[in-house]
Amino acid sequence: MRIAILGPQGTYSEQAALIFAQRLGILPDKIELTYTSVLNTLRLVQNRAVDYAIVPVENMLDGLIGSTFDALLDYQDFVKVADEIRLPLAHVLAATPQSEWSKIETIYSHPSPLNQCLNHLTELFPQANLIPVESTVVAAQMVSASASNNLAAICSRHTAITFNLEIYQNEIQDFSSNETRFFACALQDGNPSGNDRTLLAVRYGSNHPGQLYQTTHYFAENKVDLTFVHSRPYKVKPQEYVILFELVGHKSQIQIETALKKIELQVRATDGWKKILGSYPKREREELDATS
Repeated sequence: MRIAILGPQGTYSEQAALIFAQRLGILPDKIELTYTSVLNTLRLVQNRAVDYAIVPVENMLDGLIGSTFDALLDYQDFVKVADEIRLPLAHVLAATPQSEWSKIETIYSHPSPLNQCLNHLTELFPQANLIPVESTVVAAQMVSASASNNLAAICSRHTAITFNLEIYQNEIQDFSSNETRFFACALQDGNPSGNDRTLLAVRYGSNHPGQLYQTTHYFAENKVDLTFVHSRPYKVKPQEYVILFELVGHKSQIQIETALKKIELQVRATDGWKKILGSYPKREREELDATS
């Protein structure tokens, strides 16, 4: 199985991809991983160069990851959300064995982990500069390769061990229940499982008072529940927006079909559009192994 993920090697995206493959019964030696950008993972799916793209979409502390949803909108005509993975995140704070923790001046990590650990970092290292970098793996790599002993990185325990770093504190994140949700994207979305979600994008061609209310009214009258509503800037026209809805249920369910038909007529009347970005099973938290 060919899977494209956000690189470099060793990221949380890689853990999510391995969990997904494990769920499908694919052995580790049968998995071919491609490390690239989120946008390019979807391009590779569209071009049939890989079978799946695993992309981060939401962290319970940071919220929805807007750039990922922008990428999904860019490839909405071909790439669909087929499944999800909910990965618990246990960040550690690590440095070289020669470091003196009382003298730590700079802490590197991806922007999301820095934010997810902000309260603890402010309490433990109020003098430290928090520097965002491309990924947690890059952060660990930079600390490991530096001759300075006043640097630290926030990363996974597995990454810290890989780069021979000493762990100052396990689970440095502010909330122990921290998790990130990933989407598994493919050329087709998921089959009905009995416990599904559907992602919908709507753009109104022209604005009218009450049109968002009317859209949500169609869901309500058909007893379709919503888990989130989120807006993203429409890249084609400045100061216009695309509205994203996550619905409880599969797109094939009659009540969702009925609501979507009414919404289709509504948005067409404004010279707008609607797109189903995929239907997929709702998953619970799951871990690959205790050392990841």
